[in-house]
Amino acid sequence: MSKSDLLALFRLTGHVLLLAAVLLRLVFFCSAGLRSKYKEYRFFDIPLAIGVAMLLTSHFVLSLFYVPSRSMLPTLQVGDGIAVNRLGYRWRAPKVGDIVVFDLPPNRPGGGQTLVKRMAADEGDIIRIERGLLYRNDQLDATVSVSTEAAIKEHKIAPGCIFVLGDNRTMSMDSRAYGDVKKDWLYGPVVYRYWPPSRIGGVK
Repeated sequence: MSKSDLLALFRLTGHVLLLAAVLLRLVFFCSAGLRSKYKEYRFFDIPLAIGVAMLLTSHFVLSLFYVPSRSMLPTLQVGDGIAVNRLGYRWRAPKVGDIVVFDLPPNRPGGGQTLVKRMAADEGDIIRIERGLLYRNDQLDATVSVSTEAAIKEHKIAPGCIFVLGDNRTMSMDSRAYGDVKKDWLYGPVVYRYWPPSRIGGVK
């Protein structure tokens, strides 16, 4: 099964459980024998509750994506399946260091696709890149190294936007090429790697 089919399977399972719960309830209430044998019928609600939870989760809480390129090496590898918390930024603002997934509009270089990058600066921050190093608000970000070819004299992140970089700085098309990313474009932060099974776990 391809990784892109997992979310569809998850949702299908939720629908099946809901249907099973409804059918069980109908059979129970239409059968006097079952009603007399099973005085407690609340266990029929178990598939209903599980099905509702799965559908709510798949539609409104989590979205599943896969990593299409090497731009996030070594953190994420090509083909990794990742889960994004769709509600993450309803409760808090994006913060520097988050790995985020977003849709890049077609009018931007390399646009028209869904990308995963790391947030390197927030709105209002002033950044510059010199000799492959990133400075944010005149402070060297020691956790970030950028390719030696990259150079930005000085740039202030626009309101309502963030600046993103790939962890694999020398092989990433990111905000250095297509500019600031609007927070409205964000799906949310990456919270989990679900594929491959050998590397399932949280992502930082």
